[in-house]
Amino acid sequence: MSKTLMIVLGLFGVGVVFVIVLGIMFVGTMNTEARLRNTITAKQKDNTSEFDNMWKKVQQVAQCTDAQMTKLKEIYTAHAEARTGNGGGGGLMKMVQESIPNVDVKTYENLQNIIVASRDSWTQRQKELVDLKREHDNLLSVFPSSLICSILGRQQIDITIVTSSKTARSFETGQDNDTSLFNKD
Repeated sequence: MSKTLMIVLGLFGVGVVFVIVLGIMFVGTMNTEARLRNTITAKQKDNTSEFDNMWKKVQQVAQCTDAQMTKLKEIYTAHAEARTGNGGGGGLMKMVQESIPNVDVKTYENLQNIIVASRDSWTQRQKELVDLKREHDNLLSVFPSSLICSILGRQQIDITIVTSSKTARSFETGQDNDTSLFNKD
């Protein structure tokens, strides 16, 4: 074999290896982008479910406490009527001797725990979604994956982060001067 033919075959071999490496990189980048896109979409749907579940738990437990308070009110009212209903006096003595059920504070503590745990879980899901978007945005903006993604027309994904109007106002103005825990508005 001549020296020229060996050089040509060597360059051809290097070219084939280069094309194979580019192909593998192209496929790997597209698979990574597709996985991230699918994960973000699924996480967004999961967050909808998580948000719905959080509020249903809080509402249902709060309804339990409302039902308990209604029952206790009926019991207190019945005791008060029974104590004073005969008009025969001695109501104070009867009141001191009778046993009236106490309000179950554990139910309210349970409601507080559910609210705190659910809100913490919800915040964590929101953070996970933001982190997935960051990772996807990096893939779209870092070379060489940005080149591959732009060739195929991949765009950034919009995500929805649920927050309060108070938080939105604070970020618009750059200020949060409200230090009152319980607004009287």
